[in-house]
Amino acid sequence: MFARQSHREKSGRRSFCRKEAGIAALLGVALGLLAPAFFAAARSGPRVLDRVAARVNQEIITEKELLQAAFGEVPLTATVPQGTVAELRSVLNAMIEERLLAQAAREEIKEIPEEVIANRVEAIVKEQKEMFSSESAFLSALERRGWDLEAYKAHLRDRETRAYVTQAALARRVRITENDVTSYTEQLKRRGAPLVEYRLAHILVRLPDTPTASDIQQADRRILQYLEQLRQGTPFATLAREQSDDKAARQTGGDLGWLGGNTLQKPILEAVASLERGQISAPVRTEKGIHIFQLIRKRTPREMLFEKRLEEVRKSWAADLRRRGHVKILLPQLSE
Repeated sequence: MFARQSHREKSGRRSFCRKEAGIAALLGVALGLLAPAFFAAARSGPRVLDRVAARVNQEIITEKELLQAAFGEVPLTATVPQGTVAELRSVLNAMIEERLLAQAAREEIKEIPEEVIANRVEAIVKEQKEMFSSESAFLSALERRGWDLEAYKAHLRDRETRAYVTQAALARRVRITENDVTSYTEQLKRRGAPLVEYRLAHILVRLPDTPTASDIQQADRRILQYLEQLRQGTPFATLAREQSDDKAARQTGGDLGWLGGNTLQKPILEAVASLERGQISAPVRTEKGIHIFQLIRKRTPREMLFEKRLEEVRKSWAADLRRRGHVKILLPQLSE
């Protein structure tokens, strides 16, 4: 099922080790002895950190949880913030908001679909595993963050449950009428904003500025090979990370984020407009090369308006909960 360890992963491991040392030094300045303790634990094996970063009503957020949120749960996929105290404080405040919302949401949402949560956990674990050459490499990466597999899954179950109840409770608070949608559509038109947005991922086979017939032939062969691999079940994100010539998008599994339909080149728009979620386009030729696209999501004015109002409700509710709740940041370095 897994390939043997590749030169890419070995390079990634070396790169991560250098990055990990840099993070420890950076956070050591920001949080005193906290980061060295955490990363010493990452090198020598799991270790419990006793200090509490924040108390949110009757719930606590530990220093370990804060660092995992800031620097990633699985080392090879860590995303590193700039490392300033202000940015770490921002991460902690986002965690406090999440806990406040989930606590309140649990009072309203009594039925939690355990199968949905379990499937989501397994999907996340599978996605993480696919970034490593073997299961043992994945488990070693988890260990460097202080996890074993069952503890990691338990953490994911808690996180996904909080996300589910919060989203369900927020959605109850949003009401949209047909008049609202019509009015919002007119606003978008007046601003020249897109009426349809696409979240796309792509795999690119780059072509020279003036490609020869041979260049195009070779690119076509590569694209057809990738389409066959996708047909046989290779995840799109995995293939994008390993094979795409778009180095920036490799880091995101090919994910290009949200793109307005009015900003897409005509050949791309024609290729993706009729796709269903998860479907893959036919090859598309642009000045950069030959692409294949996967539709991650598509949203119309109704979905855009819903998400806009959902975020407004989230901010308002979280602010109210924080005013009425008992929240204390216990790390003096991060207190306001």
